[in-house]
Amino acid sequence: MHWFFTGLLIAASAGTAAYTGYLLRRLFTVEPGLPDAGEESS
Repeated sequence: MHWFFTGLLIAASAGTAAYTGYLLRRLFTVEPGLPDAGEESS
């Protein structure tokens, strides 16, 4: 039975790592086509 929980723990860890990587990539990736906030305020 402990093998089930071991697999569940590994799957949860992999999911957490993948989601963290997704958030970090989204944080540091600039979407193309969007103007910067300070450019058009003149």
